[in-house]
Amino acid sequence: MATTGDPYVKNVQHWLNDNYGSDSRFNRLEEDGYVGWGTINGLIRALQIELGIQQTADNFGTGTINAFNSKFPKGIVQQEDDDKSENKIYGIIQGALLCKGYTTGVNTPTLHFYNGTGNAIKKLKADAGLINDTTSTVTLNVMRALLSMDYYVTYKTDAYSRNVRMIQQFLNNISESYIGIKPCDGIYGSGTNTALLYSLQISEKLPKGIANGNFGPTTKKTCPTIPYNGVEKNYNGDSYTNSDIIVFTGILRSALYLNGFEEETGFKISGVINTSLQNLIKKFQEFSALEQTGKADSRTWASLLTSCGDTSRPAIACDCATIITDDNVEVLKNNGYKYVGRYLSGYVGNGVNKALSTEELQILFNNGIRVFPIHQGSANYSAYFTEENAVKDAESAYEYAEKLHLQFGAIIYFAVDCDLMDYQITSLILPYFKKLYSTFMTKSRGKYRVGVYGTRNLCTRVCNAGYACSSFVGNISTGWSGNLGFKMPDNWALDQFTTTKISSNGRTIEIDKDGFSGQYEGISQEYFEFDNCYDERDDIGSSFIFINRSETPLPVYSLKEHYNHPIVTAGSQFVTAGEKIGEIKPNDFYVFIGLKDPAYDTIHRVIFNDGKDTKYGFINGYPDEPPISETDNRKRNYYHKPLYHEPFSRVNFNPETKKYFTDTSQNSIEFQINKPVVFFDTIGNYEGTLKEGDKVTISYNNMNNTGVSRPWCYRVDKITFKEGNSVTNKYVSTGLENGASGTDRAWY
Repeated sequence: MATTGDPYVKNVQHWLNDNYGSDSRFNRLEEDGYVGWGTINGLIRALQIELGIQQTADNFGTGTINAFNSKFPKGIVQQEDDDKSENKIYGIIQGALLCKGYTTGVNTPTLHFYNGTGNAIKKLKADAGLINDTTSTVTLNVMRALLSMDYYVTYKTDAYSRNVRMIQQFLNNISESYIGIKPCDGIYGSGTNTALLYSLQISEKLPKGIANGNFGPTTKKTCPTIPYNGVEKNYNGDSYTNSDIIVFTGILRSALYLNGFEEETGFKISGVINTSLQNLIKKFQEFSALEQTGKADSRTWASLLTSCGDTSRPAIACDCATIITDDNVEVLKNNGYKYVGRYLSGYVGNGVNKALSTEELQILFNNGIRVFPIHQGSANYSAYFTEENAVKDAESAYEYAEKLHLQFGAIIYFAVDCDLMDYQITSLILPYFKKLYSTFMTKSRGKYRVGVYGTRNLCTRVCNAGYACSSFVGNISTGWSGNLGFKMPDNWALDQFTTTKISSNGRTIEIDKDGFSGQYEGISQEYFEFDNCYDERDDIGSSFIFINRSETPLPVYSLKEHYNHPIVTAGSQFVTAGEKIGEIKPNDFYVFIGLKDPAYDTIHRVIFNDGKDTKYGFINGYPDEPPISETDNRKRNYYHKPLYHEPFSRVNFNPETKKYFTDTSQNSIEFQINKPVVFFDTIGNYEGTLKEGDKVTISYNNMNNTGVSRPWCYRVDKITFKEGNSVTNKYVSTGLENGASGTDRAWY
């Protein structure tokens, strides 16, 4: 059965066609009862015709504004009850009100403007927050609001939507005379963000023409610190009054809320400055990687109101297309940069190579600079994002990562270097990242992770869909629709906020400065290829996942070296060598890779998490045993392990008591998933990602069954998903990259 639209809207469409349909300046409407831009544009053209405009258009532009002000300098005033004059302008007003759902006392437009229409105008003004205008006069701003797709009510009942609408009404009351009436629909968007900035500038006493919605030098200079210190002055050079500060504090609370920060007592637009507000400011500063003062200074205001924030703020992270060499690495070091983003491949616009190399990685690592890898094809136009290109990008990124020997658990940030609307994220980006993620996980066996570079909205949506674990946010593009009106993703690691040049000792590099949250610190080490680590044999050998149940940290070293054992004559022995790169702390788990020959493999390769990232190194495999005798040189069995080091899957962690426990009374043990981890079929194809609340079951006969090509995975007997269904015989990543101890574990 076909649906029908609103009969009142259909009446409006019929009235417009009946009155203007024969005029060449008007485009006849489909009378379907649905409000859309066709109906709104019909109302606009009808107004333009009544204003005497010959060249009508589907927008309320400068010509319409000038004609309206000329004809109605004091607005369109409600008729007296005994005034029987008729005017089609009144019908246009009524038609717009009916399309927005306001009751006018009639169900079709008329040629009069009496109490029914007047009360509807008053209601619209109240809904829009114009508390100082209680008249029924249709001003220019009211007419523009009527002839738009903006709404001033919300049918959502959740607290967030109600609070956003309250903020929108509050801001309209401040900024309406400068920028018109913005929506009050409970949806935080670009219009609300614009109203925030203008409200700040109007409160700073910036006149029209100076106030422009940008957080520039004048806005920054006149922005008061909250709590107010008496230092900053308004545009006229005057100190702010107590009543001024009350308004600023309301704007501040609103901005904090729209950025995801609410006081424990709940949100309200209050001018009171108290400890609760200052603690909230400090939380926002911590989240935004700003100095935590509890005072809203201009730098804090800038971060609240613009995507890029204060572009003059210092940074310790950057990204660049310039290849770092022995000649220019001092430029980064001497300017305080500890983290740098570099491209896995590609060229800059003039054909100069920008690709990362193993030599460059070592230069950076040797100078104490950590690296976050970036992958970008072109990725700067919407049509690029196809499933075909997703497969190419995933395969290319994996090949370069392997060639560069990127560290286990490295996050590779896949770039979306263009502004896409929300519907394009739905139709293009999410399918692209879904295909990229599954392809990349199958290729890498979960060895590397997927991150996303893009706008705030894009990063948030891709990560919420489970196709990336970390956000590198392109906040540098302040005008992009995906940044305007969106808060920072909770998992942001890097915040690209300005382009600049840095110099030292006659060398100059162009960089993008990046805010750094500490949620991901990049990589600090190359891995060693499996094939070159085990007596030059090709196969990996057996792997186990142990947990250090001793009270002693187990040191991990960067190398192992051959030496001639004085007793054992059957072959060579090894010792740990090189620098100590970390330690396996008590109750940390680690991956024990490649036990080749029980008689001789006294030094073992491990993957472990040192608290910052996941590294490769070597441990003394049997620290508690006496030397091997010549007559008993093969006494170790294949499954021998260091004393007190138990299989990871035998030792569970209770997050409530924060204690470890071993339960050998059952035939199997069940773990609950705490953080997202990938799982594979028995031949290594990616099948999905487990989420918090899913469970895995391992029988005791399966305790040491790890994947040969993915030794960081356990073979589990069963996965039970939170929604109730289950699958059997899969390999599940331990999530070592998330952490190795306690609540950092992905399984408990």
